[in-house]
Amino acid sequence: MKAVVGTILVLGLAPAQADTPREAPAAIEVDREVAPPGRGELGFDTGAPVPGWAAAVSFGYLSRPITLRSAGGEAHPVDRRETLALGAALGLGDVAVLDARMPFARQTGDRLAALGDLRALDRWVPGDLRIGGRLRVVTTPRVDALLRAELTLPTGDEHDFAGEASWSVAWNLIGRFKLPAGIVVAASGGIRLRGVEVMLADRVVGDELHGGVGIVVPIPAIRPLWCVAEQVKLTGELVGILGDEVGGSTGPSPAEVRLGIVTRPRQAFTIGVRIGAGIGDQIGAPQYRATLELTYHGSQRLIPASASVEAEADESLEP
Repeated sequence: MKAVVGTILVLGLAPAQADTPREAPAAIEVDREVAPPGRGELGFDTGAPVPGWAAAVSFGYLSRPITLRSAGGEAHPVDRRETLALGAALGLGDVAVLDARMPFARQTGDRLAALGDLRALDRWVPGDLRIGGRLRVVTTPRVDALLRAELTLPTGDEHDFAGEASWSVAWNLIGRFKLPAGIVVAASGGIRLRGVEVMLADRVVGDELHGGVGIVVPIPAIRPLWCVAEQVKLTGELVGILGDEVGGSTGPSPAEVRLGIVTRPRQAFTIGVRIGAGIGDQIGAPQYRATLELTYHGSQRLIPASASVEAEADESLEP
C-alpha cells in the first residue's frame, strides 16, 4: 500500500508528512459505517441510482466499537453511542451523483482512563463531514461499474473518538450486478489515505484498504401487507478494512456483518433498517449496531414501471 501512497505523493495530490505517527490516540472515528445518503440499500455505496435529488436522516446505535485490554482488565473508551446523521444526494442524470453527510452523536465511555488520561469523554459530539461523488463508467442491462471518490473533513471531535485528526480521501470501484427476480449483488473495494497517522496503544490508524459485498433480495407482494413487487427487500452484507503497516505496527482491520430490510411505503419515501455485529476483536468492530434510515426522494421520475404497477394495484383494490 505504501507504493500507492508514494505514487500519489509524487503526483502532488497529497502533502508530505512525517513518518512518525501523531500521538493523539483519541483522534480517530470509531464508527466505520460509511453509508452514503440517498440510497437506503446497504451500509456502503452499491451503485443504486439517485434520480433527481434525495434527503436522508438516519438514527444509529453503536455498542463498544473500541475496547482496550491490559493485565488489569478491559476498558471501553466509547461504550455506546447514539448518532443522528443528516445527508443529501443530487443525481446528475444517469451518470453522476454528488452527496454529503454530517453526523452528530451522544456517547458514553471511559475515554483514555486505561492509559492514564483521566479527562472525561465528551457526551455530545459532532462528527466528520463527508463529501462524495460517484461516476458511472460502464452500464449494461445486467452489470454496472462505477467509480466513487470521497473527501472527509475534520469537523468532528478529534479528542473524543468522533473525528479524524486530519482530512482523508478515498477511492473505490463499485460493481452492481442485476440478477433475475430483482435480486441485486453489489461489491465495492478501494483505498483510504489519511493526512495524519495516529498511534493508539499498539495500533497505527493510517492508510487502509476497504471493501464490502452485499445482496438485496425483493420479497414478492403479500396482500394486503404490500401490493407491489420489490416494495419490501431483505439485505445482507459483509464489510471489512485492512489496515496498513507503519514502522512495524499494523493498523486496525475491523470487519462487520449486517442484515437489514428496506421498504418503500410511498413512492417518495424509503425506510431502511440494519442490524450488525463486528467480527473479531479490532478497533472499529462493534459489539453490535442498529441503524434506521429514512430517505425522501424529491424526483417524480422514480421507477415509473413500479409506479404504474402500484397504480394498477390500487385500482384492483377498489370495490
